[in-house]
Amino acid sequence: MNIKGLLLGSAAAFAAVSGAQAADAIVAAAPEPMEYVKVCDAFGTGYFYIPGTETCLKIGGLVRWQLNYSKGPLLTTTNPGYKWSSYTGTKFRLHVEARNDSEVGTVYSFIRIEGTNATSGGGNSYNAGFFAGIDGGAYGLEVGSFDSYWTRFFGYGGFTDDGGSYAGTSNSYAAFFGKVGDISYTAGVDDYTNLAGKTAGLNAAAKGTFGPVDAALGVDYDIAAKAFGMKGYVAGKFDIVSLKLMGLYAAKPSVYAPADGFTLLAGGKVDITSKLFAAVDYSYSFKPKTWNVVGDLGWNVANGFAVLLEGKYQSTKVSSGFLRFERSF
Repeated sequence: MNIKGLLLGSAAAFAAVSGAQAADAIVAAAPEPMEYVKVCDAFGTGYFYIPGTETCLKIGGLVRWQLNYSKGPLLTTTNPGYKWSSYTGTKFRLHVEARNDSEVGTVYSFIRIEGTNATSGGGNSYNAGFFAGIDGGAYGLEVGSFDSYWTRFFGYGGFTDDGGSYAGTSNSYAAFFGKVGDISYTAGVDDYTNLAGKTAGLNAAAKGTFGPVDAALGVDYDIAAKAFGMKGYVAGKFDIVSLKLMGLYAAKPSVYAPADGFTLLAGGKVDITSKLFAAVDYSYSFKPKTWNVVGDLGWNVANGFAVLLEGKYQSTKVSSGFLRFERSF
């Protein structure tokens, strides 16, 4: 064999070996397609599907800066008698909602975490609230530790941020609820053992919609005080004007009412433009005879940014108010 034949034979052998090695080479797997977050419009705006599930999630919150004034002292320990402060009222809040359909109705939950500056300048305070339930339309059950279902069923007083005298409380609770036609109802148990001398309360109420008017009426019982009470309102929206009249009664001092006996609250709101509104609430308690009036002027500057000016005057001749700047999402 000559040199030329030897070289050609070696090249053929090398090509055969290389081909065999190439056949055994590891090939990288192709990347799997990315699963993008999908919008969930089944429960309103702002929800999206948690990837790989049928649960819809909504995340929101706010950041608030506020300049407060009070004729009485705001910072009782650090600066007694000082009437102005941007320290009190400053707040952040984060909340998360989750909802999904099931064979028995909509299963939902809500978690809120917020922090505020302590009113006496001794540091920050933090709290959390939560609830979860099943809404089957004509029936439902909710349990939690938050603004009670009773409070939310009737709304937060009038139309101002203060809301007037309406006795809204946060506590642990369990509530049944539902809706038949235009009539909604609720019956619940509230746990007030976090309040000194209190135990629990029972409540039941119904409300309905009649054209532009809503009306609600309920009864309550403070077990520790052995006091029955009632609460109701009539409210309506007529073009740019909204009105509300609320009444509360407690046979004795109760967690469900701001005062012993009768308390009346009247409120109104005018949407001056799509971005500017004015509101006023007036409340009067007969025993003891006290009253207060609250006024708001609000400006929705841009989507997610608002300014609110509020003033309050009480029968005790104490005036107070604030200027608030709030970013919400």
